[in-house]
Amino acid sequence: MLMLHPPTLQLIGIIVTLVSAGVSLLTWYRHRGGAGLRSWAMALLLGGAATFLYSMRGNDPSFRVVLFGDTLFVAGFVTMWLSMRRFNNPQLALGRMIVIAAAVTIIFGILFTLAWQAAAALRAHSIVFSLFICGLALAAARETWQGRRLDGLRSRGIAALALVGIAVARLMRALVVFGRATDMVDSQTNAIALGYTQYVTTVCILVVTFGLVLMANERFERQYAALAEGRPTT
Repeated sequence: MLMLHPPTLQLIGIIVTLVSAGVSLLTWYRHRGGAGLRSWAMALLLGGAATFLYSMRGNDPSFRVVLFGDTLFVAGFVTMWLSMRRFNNPQLALGRMIVIAAAVTIIFGILFTLAWQAAAALRAHSIVFSLFICGLALAAARETWQGRRLDGLRSRGIAALALVGIAVARLMRALVVFGRATDMVDSQTNAIALGYTQYVTTVCILVVTFGLVLMANERFERQYAALAEGRPTT
């Protein structure tokens, strides 16, 4: 397989997250009732900052640099998950979202630190990171798909499928890292897999943002039609 150029992927990832955050904010500006759009933009900005820090790492980054960057990325995905929850339930309080996000991020930081200290040579911390992202992406996909029972938005499938794509990519990344640590995977295969993981994640984040914007527009159109016909909105 063709090896993708990591710096180029990182630059594209940063650009995609910034553009997607802008699109989310513009959609919120147009539909002020679009719950979850602002928090989704914040999640994307956190992910973009984490990608920028990752691109600044040297060949042998320190524990603090790796921990801070990966924690930012996890915090971004926690916010993505909570954004989907708030899209389903606009009454979800901001304070509760902050508490949940902080709790999950702290748990990740603790497990990451333990994994680094216990098995740094086996890159156990990288496996913990990938599994956390996989779990959060699946949680967001589940939240997105289950919301169809509330509003029946057809565009939910796009976002849910892209989130599952992120989860699968991160799971495969965890397996490759484990294979590399146990000498079942060579360094070249590991580098190729890392590039494609970054590529798939970037594309899927763009698709999820597109799906969320479609969801907000579809919900607005239904509410507008209901008001025009004198029916109660949901």
